[in-house]
Amino acid sequence: MYLHIIGSGAGGSPGSKRWRAANLLETDGGLVVVDCGVGCHYRLSDRGLLTEIDYVFVTHSHMDHFLGLPEALFQAHIEGRRKRLVVVAPKIVARTIEAASPHLLKNINYQLEIRPAAPGPLLELSGLRVEAAQACHHTAEEAYAYRVESGASLVFTGDTSPNCEPVRRLSRGVDVLVHEATCNEQNAGVCSKYGHTTTLQAIAEADAVGARLLVLTHIDEGFNPTVHKDVERTGRKDVIVAEDNMWLRI
Repeated sequence: MYLHIIGSGAGGSPGSKRWRAANLLETDGGLVVVDCGVGCHYRLSDRGLLTEIDYVFVTHSHMDHFLGLPEALFQAHIEGRRKRLVVVAPKIVARTIEAASPHLLKNINYQLEIRPAAPGPLLELSGLRVEAAQACHHTAEEAYAYRVESGASLVFTGDTSPNCEPVRRLSRGVDVLVHEATCNEQNAGVCSKYGHTTTLQAIAEADAVGARLLVLTHIDEGFNPTVHKDVERTGRKDVIVAEDNMWLRI
C-alpha cells in the first residue's frame, strides 16, 4: 500500500504553502481518496488518476476537507471517466454536492454512487477493508475517522480532539496513524476551542494506540509554525511531518 499526501494543510492560513486536506491510497483493492480539499483535482488530474479512482471517503463537512470534490467529479467527466465512483461522506456533504451541482449529477458519463458515512465497517473487499469511527470534532455536524486495511493498516483521524475514545479504539495497533496537528503547544487553547489537536498531543495519541508510525498532517502554518522543530526536539524517529506530494510505502 502506498500513501500520497496530496494536501497537508488546514483551512485557517491564507497564503499557506500547504494545500488543503487530501490523501490518496494505492491499495490492493483499488485507488482510495480520503478528503478532497480545494485544488485536489489538479494534482489527481496531473497524474492521470481522476478517471481511475475507485472510492472517495470524506471525514467531515468543513470546506477545507471536501470543497474540491465537486470539481473533481466534473473534471473526471471531462477527462472521459467511465468506471463507477463511490463517494462515502457525511449526509450534509452529499446534500451540498447535490445542491451545488444538480446538473453535474444528471449529465456525467459515469455512475456516481454517494453513500452515507456511519460508524462501523463501510467496505469489505478482497484486498481492501474500510471502517469508520466517530471523531471528536464538535464544530462539525458529523466527523469520522477511517481505518483502511490492505495488507498493512492505516488510520486517518480527520479533524479531532485528543483523548477521543472512538478514534483510539479504531486505531489500536495500527501500522500508520495519520493524525491532525493543527496547532503547536503555544496555541493549544485554539485547538481546544475548535476541536483540534496539537503536535505533542498527537504524538501522545500515537503512543496510546501503539501506532508503528505517526504522520502529522492538517498543519495550520499560522497556529503551528514550529511543527518541525517540535518533532526534532522529541528525538522521535517514528514521527513524520507530512508535506504536500509526499509518498510513503506502508
